[in-house]
Amino acid sequence: MAKRDKNFRELGDCVILYADEYMNDIEAERLEELCDVFLKRGIRKLIIDFSQTGLINSIGISILVGIMDKLKEGEGVLLFSGLKKVNHDIFNMLGLTKFVPVCKTEEEALKRIGARAFKTTVQ
Repeated sequence: MAKRDKNFRELGDCVILYADEYMNDIEAERLEELCDVFLKRGIRKLIIDFSQTGLINSIGISILVGIMDKLKEGEGVLLFSGLKKVNHDIFNMLGLTKFVPVCKTEEEALKRIGARAFKTTVQ
């Protein structure tokens, strides 16, 4: 059963975190705190959806790198979805896309990450 909040959506063994319009230190720290909560609960599949995000500043990016490291250490999987072209270009230029797959849509990310709840509802 999916649990939805304005900041995240739980789908069985996967969680989608939703970034706000402007990814600064405050917003990135909120995402990091949510990530920590789900990692402590044993969830290892995360998607960060940026479809509502227009701007990501350098502090936001550095905190995202920290989230990437936490998931790597915890043997988790992280995907990004919904990046606008400008943000995708920045992530690509910084090399983040070498470590985190980027999907065009949330649905594509769910299929790629293999979320159990998504598989059972789509079939």
